[in-house]
Amino acid sequence: MNPEILVLGESLIDVVDRDGEPTRRLVGGSPLNVAVGLGRLGHQATLGTWFADDTDGQMIRQHCLASHVDLLPGSDQARTTSTAAATIDATGHASYTFALDCRIPPVRDNLRPAIIHTGSIGAILNPSGTAVRSYVKRMRGKAIITYDPNCRPSIMGSAASVRPQVEQYVALSTMVKVSDEDLGWLYPNATGREDLIGVATHWATTGPSLVVVTLGGDGAIAITGHGCVTTPADTSHGLVDTVGAGDSFMAGLIHALIQRGYADPARRTELGDNPEDVKAITTQAAAIAGITVSRAGANPPWLSELTGPSHH
Repeated sequence: MNPEILVLGESLIDVVDRDGEPTRRLVGGSPLNVAVGLGRLGHQATLGTWFADDTDGQMIRQHCLASHVDLLPGSDQARTTSTAAATIDATGHASYTFALDCRIPPVRDNLRPAIIHTGSIGAILNPSGTAVRSYVKRMRGKAIITYDPNCRPSIMGSAASVRPQVEQYVALSTMVKVSDEDLGWLYPNATGREDLIGVATHWATTGPSLVVVTLGGDGAIAITGHGCVTTPADTSHGLVDTVGAGDSFMAGLIHALIQRGYADPARRTELGDNPEDVKAITTQAAAIAGITVSRAGANPPWLSELTGPSHH
């Protein structure tokens, strides 16, 4: 079974500046990165996004094609392709400045995805935010909904204005992945890790079967109605930079839940019921993110690069 996956949200060009290096233009955008991660893992992924038929837009189109990602018709109707200026400091941490046009083309009624993923800027900023939210509401119960807030404080607005929107998506979702950084920004009163896990535990009571909090180099904690499952980070490949790490972890979660049969409508509601499955899903996501951080930029692995019995 190769279920159809629809990813909705921004695609853009990262204009990357690093001290002592020439400026580079790279294809990016959190939802695009997730779609590319899924395409490379052998899944049938379609990206609904917004770019122009210009040089930058052609880069996005080629990048998607090369990773076996289909584009939703109408995704290339923007006037100009969005950009994010990324400045990378000595520790490899990136900060962003955006020039965005956030829209998505209409989703045809005959598209019946088994899984819908959204997140980051395109799920919040309008007009795409309104369109994504109404589509997700319409498809709830008909598809698995996955969500990653992937907050960008410099463009999304204040935490107080973004938080109710994020909570609405969380309640609509089957599976949520969120970084400890994002939780800390959304809930400034949650000061320590215990507080952050408390927020995620509350999220798990509002709708999703599985909430996964990523903790950078400290791995991840998965929260279900049955308790917590911790997973260490996979550091076996070394670290070059963390660009795209969260997006490849998200693609890895979706990949693993499909592999374990949860995309089957009859089993959709069982996600999170089996702690061993939850552990296997998060371990696989950590392994996929571990490969991504071992090389420069958002360059998630291909299925052929994964090893071990769980990948066959």
